[in-house]
Amino acid sequence: MPPPSTSVTSAFVLLVLGMAALFVSATWRAGRRLGEPPRETAGWTLLSAGVIALVMGLTGIFAARGAFADMRSAPPDIFKAILPTVALTFVLAFSRFGDRLVRGLSLSALIGFQVFRIPVEWVLWALHREGALPIEMTFEGLNFDILTGLSAPIVAWLAHKGRAAPALVATWNTIGLALLVTIVMVTNLSSPLFADVFRAEPRSTLITTAPYIWLPIVLVQAALLGHLLVYRRLRLPR
Repeated sequence: MPPPSTSVTSAFVLLVLGMAALFVSATWRAGRRLGEPPRETAGWTLLSAGVIALVMGLTGIFAARGAFADMRSAPPDIFKAILPTVALTFVLAFSRFGDRLVRGLSLSALIGFQVFRIPVEWVLWALHREGALPIEMTFEGLNFDILTGLSAPIVAWLAHKGRAAPALVATWNTIGLALLVTIVMVTNLSSPLFADVFRAEPRSTLITTAPYIWLPIVLVQAALLGHLLVYRRLRLPR
């Protein structure tokens, strides 16, 4: 498998850093909209920055050292990073931290946020074109996650105008979450562990390396967090 080009890797890193900055910015903005004391908002903002820096730093270092390289074990070593991160995502979504985001950000903002999945899909497609990922992980194969990104601005606009019924938003959110789960499953099936039952070349080992470990650790978790927050937002009194 040839290494990804510098240009694609740079684009990927910039996208991840942009999402990390957006996470911190959203935490700050939620506090401002809620009318929190400045010190309280600053505390939450620093917490969000610390969490994302710690997660990215630790996973990046371990990936660079090859800690997640064994993809033939059951479960693969990368699960040591992914499972705790998924747990953290649920904690953030259903804790006071998530409460702030749900109450402090508009429904349209929580929906429109998912537009970031368009550049993510472009990166995956570019990596496939360079021979670093199987076609099954792109929109030319079995990955239709880009549909969530393309539809997000439309649904967000409808929500902003008050024209999106809760049932519509819930349906869109559920489909988007299902598409996210689908590409996660395709990625797992494309790993060397399932080489005998699922044909995909090259096998998807790139996500065990730095900086691409941040695809499942940062970008997938960002999408998951967004979906969970939309569900919570829909449960608030109208």
